[in-house]
Amino acid sequence: MNVGGYIEKALAALRSPRGRDALMFLLFVFISTILWAVLSLNEDVQRDIRMPLKITHIPDSVTLINRGPEALSVSLRGKGTQIIKMSAGGAPDLNVDFRAYRSNGAIRLSNADLKALVRNATGGSQVIVVYPDSLILPYTTHSGYRLPVRLDYKVTAAPQSALVGMPHVQPDSVDLFLATNVKLPDNISISTEPVRMTALQSSTTRRVKLIVPPGTRAIPDSVDVVFNVEPMIFKSRKVVIEPVNVPGNIKLITFPAQIDAFFMVPTSAYSRSATNFRVVADFRSIKPGAKMVRLNLVDVAPQLKNVQLSADSAEYIIERH
Repeated sequence: MNVGGYIEKALAALRSPRGRDALMFLLFVFISTILWAVLSLNEDVQRDIRMPLKITHIPDSVTLINRGPEALSVSLRGKGTQIIKMSAGGAPDLNVDFRAYRSNGAIRLSNADLKALVRNATGGSQVIVVYPDSLILPYTTHSGYRLPVRLDYKVTAAPQSALVGMPHVQPDSVDLFLATNVKLPDNISISTEPVRMTALQSSTTRRVKLIVPPGTRAIPDSVDVVFNVEPMIFKSRKVVIEPVNVPGNIKLITFPAQIDAFFMVPTSAYSRSATNFRVVADFRSIKPGAKMVRLNLVDVAPQLKNVQLSADSAEYIIERH
């Protein structure tokens, strides 16, 4: 049977008495659903929403020390249509006019103030609870103090890698603003939150928050820290053994006069002369009757790792003048 045949059979069924009864039943169900929805939407319902907090009309000369929460938690009671509209279209912003609520170096909003602002923003909905229930947001008109940033870090590189140079902090100084009733502490420094990383295999950039005293605000409130990491390369070279602490009438001669040294060096320092170090034979360390003098590494460049000598001691002779 083709599609036209199915359609004719369906129409014939609907024209029958039982078909007409079924259509009438479905029509009444549809109308009842619409009436129930309309009645339900007109009833009062209670919902919890979060309303973004916005401070408006702040003069350019004013810096907020505490910008307050990003949003307030609000419990509302209102018509179902109002609540659905807010749920579907997003909660409205809670706009606080700086000019209307500033007092004694702070924006001050009581619980009654917040509820009134919420009612206006939500079209007259009944406000059950606002959290936080009040706000005190200090501000300052002072231009601030420029202070350096101190990095608190303990970072290590992976085996066969090395940290190169000091970490780079950007920016290395920030502006610190104080509330009206706060004084600048003596010897104050702006520190980062602790940075703890291990086994770094490549250069890494980390965004780090700053720690500031209570009643102050740093702008910016975080900095970028770059840790430069390079792979290590094996290298060796011969080093002259230097006698040290030898009296003026004595000459200390070692055999051999040079010794092989082996070490790991970052890639960028491989071809540079920054791999200097010394190998010394200390005359005062020679014990009576000993045939060997101990060799020691000194002045080892900080970027060198795993520096070792082919031998830890050497034969010697003493010549007296």
